[in-house]
Amino acid sequence: MTKQFRENKYLNESGSKTGTWYLNRLDYFQFYGYPKITQHKVLSFVVGIFAFILCLKLLSSSLIISTILLYITYVALLTFILLKSRVCRYKGYFIYPKRFIKYFRELEVTVDLNDFDSIATLNKK
Repeated sequence: MTKQFRENKYLNESGSKTGTWYLNRLDYFQFYGYPKITQHKVLSFVVGIFAFILCLKLLSSSLIISTILLYITYVALLTFILLKSRVCRYKGYFIYPKRFIKYFRELEVTVDLNDFDSIATLNKK
């Protein structure tokens, strides 16, 4: 079963840090699509795969270049996953560029924090 952000059947569950009912809406946010989102999805996927293959080929000759290509692979494929799911963490991800998170925050979907689920999660902390 795939995890959906704010799926209807889980709206009444408050969840926990260890639970897997749904992604906590106080830690994650949804963002809207934009006109070039499909183009960016394809570009990030192609760059990620190309950088990974190139990294494997250059691993024996240059460790520094392979490390840089591995970082490019990480950023490109994580961007692809974020654009596909349109759900992102407020605090960002490990060594992921903060300007990408800021751009996604500009497209953030507004959420009512006074509903049952958010109040129950706030009371658990």
